[in-house]
Parts: sequence; structure tokens; C-alpha cells
Amino acid sequence: MRAAPLIPLLAVLAAVWACTPAAPTPSPTATPTADPEIPNVVVLASPAAPPHMDVHQEVAPSLISLGPGISYSRLLRIRSGPDADPSILEVECDLCLEWDILDPLTYLFRLRPDVLWHDLPPVNGRPLTAADVVFSLDRLRTPGWPGASLLQSIASVEATDQTTVTVRLSYPDADLLLALANGQSKIVAPEAVAQAVDLRDGPTIGTGPWVLDEMGPDGARFSANPAYYEPDLPGLERLTIVSIPDASNRLAALLIGRVDITIVAPDNWDRLLASPAPVESGVFPQPGTGLLLGLNVTRPPFNRLKVRQALFQSLNPWQALGATWQGHGQVGLGLPASSSDWPLTLDEMRMYLGNSDVARSLLAQAGVELPLAFTLTVADFGPRHLALAQEYLHMLEQTGFQATVKPVNPRVYAEEVWDASAFDAFLGPMPPVHTPNAFLFGLLHSQGRWSLTGYFDPELDSLIETQATAVEGRSGLIRQLQTHVLEQAVLFTPITGTSLWAWQDRIDGFQPTFAASEYLHWARLTLRGG
Repeated sequence: MRAAPLIPLLAVLAAVWACTPAAPTPSPTATPTADPEIPNVVVLASPAAPPHMDVHQEVAPSLISLGPGISYSRLLRIRSGPDADPSILEVECDLCLEWDILDPLTYLFRLRPDVLWHDLPPVNGRPLTAADVVFSLDRLRTPGWPGASLLQSIASVEATDQTTVTVRLSYPDADLLLALANGQSKIVAPEAVAQAVDLRDGPTIGTGPWVLDEMGPDGARFSANPAYYEPDLPGLERLTIVSIPDASNRLAALLIGRVDITIVAPDNWDRLLASPAPVESGVFPQPGTGLLLGLNVTRPPFNRLKVRQALFQSLNPWQALGATWQGHGQVGLGLPASSSDWPLTLDEMRMYLGNSDVARSLLAQAGVELPLAFTLTVADFGPRHLALAQEYLHMLEQTGFQATVKPVNPRVYAEEVWDASAFDAFLGPMPPVHTPNAFLFGLLHSQGRWSLTGYFDPELDSLIETQATAVEGRSGLIRQLQTHVLEQAVLFTPITGTSLWAWQDRIDGFQPTFAASEYLHWARLTLRGG
């Protein structure tokens, strides 16, 4: 990492803390705080420090969207702000002015003419060019690097002229725009890479709203980019990001006013809500994340359709969500949606879930001996996961199932469920599938990396393959395949992922989108009365 330590920042901290009364709750150590000489500043607490600074060689949020990665821009981004739906992956221009799809294999991007690199050596504030974009996307596609799979459909990237980039595909890819908007798809300066060989130790030089001033083991300090191309952004003069690994310490730092905004662990949510501190809070969706419940269709008893359907109808996931998960999340298939007309409605979902009378009837039709025993493998990620499993067990007992819960630690869960499909049924985290095609091809296609359930249907495979290349008419295909999976009772998401945040009430404009490692929302923060 950049050698410059946070000595000035920590000196300020020491002075501030020396005048602060002792807190009754634990507080973080070595936490940078706001410079009193710069009133328009916010301190953001992150759960982890970045492992290094090369944004193309790491997918950790501590780098990509809660660290040095916020200094960069992309061709496209996921919409955030007051008019955006954070549950939908809606793409808009970042470095581009517009894009055209010339044919299913050819995309044309016209760049903003007013974009300057940060005024730092060796780039020194020169204008962004199409060649920079070509260099960055080709670098991101380096075989074996974590972002390479995002852009695997790309055959070539060319600079048609100084402000025009042409992307040619090897095959049609309806997720290409999402891939280019992903937080990993940063545009980096060729001179910076040439100087450092890689960017693990910096320099961090981008075209984004934040200029990295200092980096140390406990945090980073950013200043507003005076040459940023979007008017009135960023809304702050400075943003400081500090690493506080312990969740209780992060919350304590917020409640006593030493940080301004932080992610909150679920176990600390009730403590936050009970606090008299002048803070606000929110629950934000994280599409493509959450829990999955799946059934192994290759072994009894779930090799029989009516039995699988009976299990789905035995479960009321909406009731369980409120009882064990504080109501955080939604019920669905789990598919990250790129359009508001993709998700099935509540009434459509309820056709396949939560009707115990239908469940009993299906088991009677199946002619199975009751109680019907099976093992539910549960990822033991804490008491909420086990509580949810117990809630489901109670529901299943009411209709004729007899489930045995098998809690396993995260490592064993990955080995038995993700790698070996060694289960009757499972309940646990979704594999890393953050785009529609990654989800569909990874989890539901018969040849998918995480085709955990063993379900094979040429009709479903065909639907998945067709929608993957459908720039037009994709929504209808997406809804059709969701219905198919629920009718076949293969898997669903009883709880979609959410991100819990809290912030000081003086902060305005915190309207984030956390899908696909989005981060522009930090630039939209302002201070009330500032």
C-alpha cells in the first residue's frame, strides 16, 4: 500500500479524543476523525481494511466500494439516488455520454469530452481518452483475475477515435452493460500501471469524484475532486474511511459521534433502534445475495415432484421472515433483476408457497408414508440462521414432514452443498452470482457451476440460453423461467440479502444502491445546514 501513513490524521484524533469523556460502550482504536478545520467532512466506518490497492485484482468491498476504489470511474454505473429503485440493477452512463447497440455483437460507447484524470503524477490531470478505456478493460480481462469472468463475452475492445470505444462480443450477452457497470470494471491510468507494474501498492489515480490523499493501515482520507465532470458532486469537501472490524465497536463509534455513517451487523440492530442517539437508519436491498432453500431432485424423497411441491407449500416464508429475520429482506427466486417488470408479484409467489392445505393434499396424492423424513443441511452462520431453520421445521411438521436439522460450519457447508450436492435439502447463503446470467447459468442451468439441486430440464436450459442473448423481449422469458422453477419446486430465496446502515442525522442524501459493488452514492452525501 502507499507508504504515506495517517500521521496527521491520527494526531488530530488524539487531540479530539483527549477532550472526549470516556464512553460506557467499547470504542474503536486508532480511528481517524473529522478535521475541525474542514467542517464539510464525513467519517465512514468500514468493517475491513483493503487487502491491497489494485482494483482489478481484488473484489473485496473494502477496496472496491468502501476504499480506494471510490477514486475511479467506469464506463457505466448502477443508478442510485432518490429516483432509483435499489432493488433493480438499472444501468446509466458514467464516463460515457451514450451507448448504441449496433447489432447483437457490437456496442459503441461515446465518452464524455470533459473528463480529466486526477492531477497526480505520473498522469498529471490529462484528459481521459478512449485508449485508456481499452487499456483498462483489456487489463481487467487478464486470465485468472477476478473480474475476467465479468467480461468473458468480449472478443475485442477498440478505440475508434479519441472519444469512441467499440466493444465486440464473441457471442450475444444481455448482461454486458451490467458487467461494464460493475464496481470491478474500473478505468485505470496506463501511466500508473507502467510506473508501478501493478497497483497493489498504488498509486491510486482515477477520474472519479474522490482523490486519495492518505492511506494507512487503519483508514484512508479523500478530498473532493475539483475537476470532477458532474456538477455539484461530490457534496462533501472530504470523506474519511476508517476500518473498524468489530461490529459492536463500529456501532459504539457511531452512537457517541466519532464516526458519521456505518454498516450495522444484524445482531446490533435492536441495540441501534433502542439508542437515544440522534441517528437515522435504513435497510437496503442487495440484489443477487441472500439465503437459498433448495431440494436435491436426484434422491428420495425429493425426486418426486408432488413431494417437492408439498414442501414448498408447507413453508410460509413471509411469516418466518418476520419471526426470525426482523422483516429484513423479501421472498423471491433470488434472481437479480435488471428491470422492474422482472420480479414475480406477491400473489404470483403465493401460488407456490405457504398453503398447508395444498401441501397435505399433495402428500396424499403422492401416496407417501407419513411422517416423511429428510435432513435439512443448514449453514450455521449464527443464531438467526438456526432460528429460521427451526421455524421451518415447525411448519413442516404441521403438514406431514419430519425434518432433521444438520447445522454445518461455513467451510463444511461450501464443501457439502456447493461442491458435492451432498444433501436432501439445504438452507444457506447464495453462491457468488451477482448478475442475472451468472445466477441463471450458475444455479439453474443443468451445466451450471452451482447446479446444486441436480434438476435437469431441456426446456429450462433452453429458456436460460434464449434470454441470455435477448436484448429485446427478455422480461417475458425471465418471468416464464421463474414460474417454471417454482412450479417444479427446485429452489427459491426465502430471504433476499439486505444491508443495514445507520448515520448521523446531520447527513443528507444517503440514498444508496449496493448492488454490483456500486459506490457513487458516497459522492451524493451532503450535510444539513452545510
